[in-house]
Amino acid sequence: MKPGVRYSSDAEGAFGEWRGAEVGVWACEPGVYDDTEADEVFVVLEGDATIAFVQPELPAIEIGPGSVVRLEQGMRTVWTIRAALRKVYLS
Repeated sequence: MKPGVRYSSDAEGAFGEWRGAEVGVWACEPGVYDDTEADEVFVVLEGDATIAFVQPELPAIEIGPGSVVRLEQGMRTVWTIRAALRKVYLS
């Protein structure tokens, strides 16, 4: 588990599978985090952040409530989270 990332069996984390994909809720406190992504689609429920793409180099995106994002396995990213972020994901 990464620093600043919260998981709780009753509110966050993987809830189960749907057609072979993991479904869950992920939350993270403000800060800057490097990550190597899994194949994932998510919808932001709350918070405010920028995702910078290191590899492949792509334009950074701003995300907030209602944002829908698709990440591909192996992408290297830097997340700058300004307000606690919460998302529901399918991975």
